[in-house]
Amino acid sequence: MMKKHTKFGKIIGWLGFLFFMLGFAFNERIGVMVEDIPEVYYPFSLPSIIIGIILLVISNFFKKRTFSCFYVN
Repeated sequence: MMKKHTKFGKIIGWLGFLFFMLGFAFNERIGVMVEDIPEVYYPFSLPSIIIGIILLVISNFFKKRTFSCFYVN
């Protein structure tokens, strides 16, 4: 899935995915675990979704560079 990313890009991508999923799970409207979570965690939902999306976008800038043996003018 992430073969073209560097190791740092993979770490950022997976952290972004984790933050997004935690924010999605803690959301009081669309959350999966609404009954099991104390209301203290609801305000952390939207910031963690936003941080997750930002990290996923940033991870796309850390891709491996491919060099060709042939130089074409």
